[in-house]
Amino acid sequence: MNYNDSWVNNNGINIHFLEENANLKNETSLVIIPGLSESAEDYIDVIENLAPRHCIIITLRGRGKSDTPETGYSLDDHISDIEAVVKQLELKDFILFGYSRSVSYVLKYSLKNKNLVKGLIIGDYPAIHTQLPQGWVEFFSSLPPWRGIPLSQRMSNTALHGIQKESAQVIFWDDLSSIECPVLIIRAGKNGAALSLEAGKQYLEKMPQANLVVFDESDHNIFEPNLDTFIQTIDLFMNNVHTELGEL
Repeated sequence: MNYNDSWVNNNGINIHFLEENANLKNETSLVIIPGLSESAEDYIDVIENLAPRHCIIITLRGRGKSDTPETGYSLDDHISDIEAVVKQLELKDFILFGYSRSVSYVLKYSLKNKNLVKGLIIGDYPAIHTQLPQGWVEFFSSLPPWRGIPLSQRMSNTALHGIQKESAQVIFWDDLSSIECPVLIIRAGKNGAALSLEAGKQYLEKMPQANLVVFDESDHNIFEPNLDTFIQTIDLFMNNVHTELGEL
């Protein structure tokens, strides 16, 4: 393992991130934004299997080793966590991957920072930041452990209630046409997929340069049952982006 535990102070909130192969910073980097309750540690096996590449995994506020503020869980607050890490590492020309609800974070970040994001990976989620209803915390807390880890060990009630209370619907479909970088869309093929067939088609209509891949054996957890399928798909996309950047 060749990764470092690091933190950045984002206006008084310490945001944790893992960086692997920092010595390869001049190559095309991959920045990973985990799903709603996930932290950087959930993606260690991913970056190890992608080695040797420069990878960064950001643990958003309220999760894992990052601070849990009493308030500050809006869409823009989460995007500021990404911005703080990118600024501290002085990243340029990187690929941004968002999974599940974090797709909305990477979409808005990409729309704001088209000069930095040279490739975008969308993990099984539509181009919508949903407003979470009353009772969502109780529903979400009742779900089985995600990847074997109970929600209580992933994030506090403070973070859960903050995310629900400060959520507001934002729809990105009409903005996607302004994204010109290469885009990879991964959709789960089994029941439980968060990205519907219709929404997948909508992505392709809005972004003709995008490529949609369906993992037929996966439900919303697109990393199982075969992590190699995910790794090979990401690796090929990164190679193609790196080649395109080299030709510019």
